[in-house]
Amino acid sequence: MQRRPPLGSRPVSIVLALLSAASYGVADFLGGTASRRLHALVVPLIAMVSGSVVIVVVCLAVGGVLTGRDVAWSAAAGVAGALALATFYSALAKGPMGVVAPLSAVTSAVVPVLVGLALGERPSTVSTVGVVLALPAIALVARERRLPGEPKRVAPSTVMRALAAGIGFGGYLVLLSRTSAASELWPVLVGRGASIAVLVALAATFGVLRRSGPSTEEVDGGEHGVAKSVRLAATGGIFDAGGNVFYLLAVRADLLAVVAALQALYPAATVALAGAVDGERPQRVQAIGMVMAVLAVALVSVG
Repeated sequence: MQRRPPLGSRPVSIVLALLSAASYGVADFLGGTASRRLHALVVPLIAMVSGSVVIVVVCLAVGGVLTGRDVAWSAAAGVAGALALATFYSALAKGPMGVVAPLSAVTSAVVPVLVGLALGERPSTVSTVGVVLALPAIALVARERRLPGEPKRVAPSTVMRALAAGIGFGGYLVLLSRTSAASELWPVLVGRGASIAVLVALAATFGVLRRSGPSTEEVDGGEHGVAKSVRLAATGGIFDAGGNVFYLLAVRADLLAVVAALQALYPAATVALAGAVDGERPQRVQAIGMVMAVLAVALVSVG
């Protein structure tokens, strides 16, 4: 049975988990902005490649030893993450973001929490309350306004895709956490390599790689707009890689159930950035979710 980590490591792991959430949130915002002009599969491909370049440099500097098990866990994590991403975008294409986003976000947090508990993790009572509080906070913060033209009723197939995407995202977190500490940050790079392979295969299957232009709004902004979107996607990839690194460091210092719940608060960073850059005011439910998220972090910290 794995109980809470030594007292000295808890503040560090919490900071790392929150840095992971912030990095993922920024990456989500940049990727979402880039996808207005680029195909939904092209954006993560660019992001994966740009992030991998940075991770290669970091891995060579830090070192580490990969075992066969580490490679297997990492590659499986990369495949799960890529399939989850493709499934998430397919769910968004079929249903409202206000349903798909929170459903997948909460599921991605529930999966590692349940796995952590099944593996014998036992957070303190206060930390457990914080983890439980984080789940509805994630759903509220990820809640989006219903866009004009979106269907009011959600098809069961869309719900299943959103759940499948969340399971895939959560599976990525679980699988990556199984790698050894001796491997340092190499699992992140191996996972991204596997993700790139899957995304390239999907892009080739759907003919995305044969398209030279943006998916929509080609007229507005022209080539300059596309080039800007490519830069946004590449920058988002660097932040996404940072989120992977911070998560891996955090989960090696603390319980999977705790770290996964905290890093899943990344929609708060996306909403905050959208407000600061695009002037989008958070909805009331999102504001409530942010307050709950702060309280959840406080409880986990105290616990």
